[in-house]
Amino acid sequence: REILGALPLRQRMPFIKVHKRGVISRSIDIGRFSGYGELNQALAHMFGIEGQLEERQTKGWTCLYQDDEGDFLLLGDGPWEEFVISIKSILIMSPQEVDQKCLQKLGGGLASRL
Repeated sequence: REILGALPLRQRMPFIKVHKRGVISRSIDIGRFSGYGELNQALAHMFGIEGQLEERQTKGWTCLYQDDEGDFLLLGDGPWEEFVISIKSILIMSPQEVDQKCLQKLGGGLASRL
């Protein structure tokens, strides 16, 4: 009998949630992708924003992911192998949403220092 805690995270939970404001959240099997390029293409197709994730500075959409420590990071900023192990969910956000999230984080940090 196998012990659940001894299995790699992706074998325990192959599906993760993808969230985008105004759209029903979807689940994807992160194990079927071999890198960020494939994942970005699949996400763009899933939410009808083809070509807009790759050009986030000009088109506006940014992918963040929440890791197993609860931190939000830019999709693609770390090695794929570490990403696959630590990911909990993906957020597809507009520039305004990203700015708001950053301000909230900064505001919370400032408030705790006062």
